[in-house]
Amino acid sequence: MKSLIKTIFVFFVGLQMQTFGQNAKREIVNESKTFLAYLNQARITKHFGVWFDIHHRTTDNFVNRPLQDIGRLGVIFIARENLRITAGYCIAYNYPSAGLNTSKLEHRPWQQISLRQEYNGIQTSQVLRLEQRYLQIVNNDVATDEFVYSNRLRYSYRVVVPFSKFGIKSKSFSIVLNEEILIHYARNGGLNVFDQNRIFAGFVVKMDDRNSIHFGYMNIFQQLSGVNKFNNSHCIRIYYYHNLDFRKV
Repeated sequence: MKSLIKTIFVFFVGLQMQTFGQNAKREIVNESKTFLAYLNQARITKHFGVWFDIHHRTTDNFVNRPLQDIGRLGVIFIARENLRITAGYCIAYNYPSAGLNTSKLEHRPWQQISLRQEYNGIQTSQVLRLEQRYLQIVNNDVATDEFVYSNRLRYSYRVVVPFSKFGIKSKSFSIVLNEEILIHYARNGGLNVFDQNRIFAGFVVKMDDRNSIHFGYMNIFQQLSGVNKFNNSHCIRIYYYHNLDFRKV
């Protein structure tokens, strides 16, 4: 229960932060997007596994224009059953902005530590991720061979509350709340310290021990390069989680 109260508190604090930002006298662009993803963790041995996820994102009335594709690989070290350390590589393909013709790549090594806990059937997870970002430079709608480097830190707190008194089991239905804040932890290239805040509220359909779907609404409040310029994105988010275990029984 304490964990649930903490998550709800963090969730609404983030919501208030975003509401404050929207009410302030700032230049805010509202957008509508769709986030689709497949996320896989495959356990190979007692202490090691493989991470793989792929994302496709669209924008302009949710689906009218492709926004971004992301692929991510990693190696997982399982310190305990509920504590994992992961490191890997990510590549992002950013489609051209409206009215432009040139896409750009981003190379992104990453490291993270994740902790999962459960209290009276309520499941929580915390993730702290570091990213080293190499974003391709585009000048006058022409891609160059140069990249700008920046660092980013992400902290996510998620809680899953089952409808059933039996907890999060196969063929169960749950509510999920997630708060994630992203910041630049080193000033490179004139970046703002605050990057974005993501609030997600939705549902979890757990088909079995290996497969589940998370779907719902996500709000992203993101600061752009200008001090008073922000994007406020209303997103449909659908994530498919697939867990495999290749250990010998």
